[in-house]
Amino acid sequence: MNTTVSEQQQLHPNVVPYWRIYRLFSALKRTALASIPIIVYLMWLPQWKWILYVVAAYLLFHWSKDVFYIIYGVRFSYARRSYVLTTDEIVIRWGSIWSVNSSVIPLSRVQHVDIEQDVIQKKLGISEVVIVTAGDATGIVGLLEDDANKLRRQVIELAKIGETDAYNP
Repeated sequence: MNTTVSEQQQLHPNVVPYWRIYRLFSALKRTALASIPIIVYLMWLPQWKWILYVVAAYLLFHWSKDVFYIIYGVRFSYARRSYVLTTDEIVIRWGSIWSVNSSVIPLSRVQHVDIEQDVIQKKLGISEVVIVTAGDATGIVGLLEDDANKLRRQVIELAKIGETDAYNP
């Protein structure tokens, strides 16, 4: 029995700038960490010039990858992210330029459902719903706050149906 409770749901468009900002902060953090070997080279090991080349190659590769993702990759990620809630499972679909993946979470295995929101998500008006099972936690980033609360309530209500739920001992 796989009755659809909701049609395939797309994320809110505000998730695109969130992913861009998140990726930019990750790139800046990576750059700050990569500056440590440069400082070591400049202060203590001036004869080890190869450190500069390795760090420069590392940063060039990662900054190129990050800029490509910020400009193009978020569009592909947004187009390939969605979820469908049925009476017995939730199917989460995601992907990138080269692939499309999906996770199927049986609602009978759901232990709890959280809503998380960091500062940037709060500013953009989006939230993340985290569905926790015994083996894993899976998140859906990019839902409006009201939609996140609605999805959380639906998942909890559907997880209570049946004899093997985590909500009724």
